[in-house]
Amino acid sequence: MAQAKINAKANEGRFCRSSSMADRSSRLLESLDQLELRVEALREAATAIEQEREILLEMIHSIQNSQDMRQISDGEREELNLTANRLMGRTLTVEVSVETIRNPQQQESLKHATRIIDEVLFEN
Repeated sequence: MAQAKINAKANEGRFCRSSSMADRSSRLLESLDQLELRVEALREAATAIEQEREILLEMIHSIQNSQDMRQISDGEREELNLTANRLMGRTLTVEVSVETIRNPQQQESLKHATRIIDEVLFEN
């Protein structure tokens, strides 16, 4: 007991990492690494959902404006348009957003690049 007090006094003011602290730190780091993989998988899945939503909206719009829709009876066209509008409405209720964290310099560069692209697009 006396030896433990002497060692405690000798180590006062200095940081000593016990093996249990190192183990805890290692376990926490491993947990964070696993969580990072899951976060990345979540972001990829959300991006895929965003893309699927856009594809579905384009397909519904394409069907509504297709030549086939013009060549069917008014009653059938009305029924199909009601279904397409219902699907469009349901698809629009799905909102997924994946954002990229940017520092101020990156944000400014993105704004500048977007401005240049807009100028090129609107000139044509």
